[in-house]
Amino acid sequence: MQCPLLDTRTLEAQAQTGETLGALSERAPTMLVFTRHFGCPFCRQMLTILATRRAGIEATGVQLALVHMGSEAQAAAFFASYGLGDLPRFADPKKKLYAAFGLKRMRLTELFRPSFWTKGIAMTRQSSIGLPVGDVFQFAGAFVIFQGRIVQAIRTTRYSEIPELPKSPDR
Repeated sequence: MQCPLLDTRTLEAQAQTGETLGALSERAPTMLVFTRHFGCPFCRQMLTILATRRAGIEATGVQLALVHMGSEAQAAAFFASYGLGDLPRFADPKKKLYAAFGLKRMRLTELFRPSFWTKGIAMTRQSSIGLPVGDVFQFAGAFVIFQGRIVQAIRTTRYSEIPELPKSPDR
């Protein structure tokens, strides 16, 4: 299977640490986790899962990084509350990385699906909800990249889905 090579502009995206996405992916396989808006209960649940699985993922030699649509100040506080504040993170308010990785937006008709509301209410009870920061219609995803190539892609296709984060990703 051929792994898609990311374009130069995407690889030049810079984390809050100053390191580029390309440099991260050259150093080690990198699991890049894309969040929806910060108020999203599904994203909050995904980050709880990620925090729980972090040690196991990193034990395989995979480094973690996050992509969000908020400001760096908002992201620092938000991710720190999940114990993920030390991870490289990419602020992407214009959603250029979201587009480069093929993450789509929810259609308005999704709001009328009973599963959206049922799962949303259940998730809010588990993970709380906050004020939206970013595009509330943006889908989430997780990708493992290595040496500038996508080697594993997990995209959500419904808003009420949480990306199935691997316990120990394939390289």
